[in-house]
Amino acid sequence: MTSGDPAAGKKLFKTTCGSCHTLADAGTTGAIGPNLDNAFGSDKAQGFDVQTIRDVVRGQIAYADSDPGTGHPGMPANLLRGQDAKNVAVYVAKCSARPHCGVSG
Repeated sequence: MTSGDPAAGKKLFKTTCGSCHTLADAGTTGAIGPNLDNAFGSDKAQGFDVQTIRDVVRGQIAYADSDPGTGHPGMPANLLRGQDAKNVAVYVAKCSARPHCGVSG
């Protein structure tokens, strides 16, 4: 996967993802989806590579969908596509569990 632009990703995250997900750096407090600071904080503390987290986030953006077997709403598949999805994945990987990660947007 090619790199993304975390600043562009932050802007997209705020408008597209933040109503469902909490991410301190973005100032979002959504409670429908996972809190991404919590979700990736322990991974970062264990030394997971940012690229690994980026790949997980990108995969979730591309393939997540509601699971009718659980009764829980899921993230719409391909909510973002192409470069937009890459930008958000890079931003989340860089800034999750880092309340002031230094990315403007």
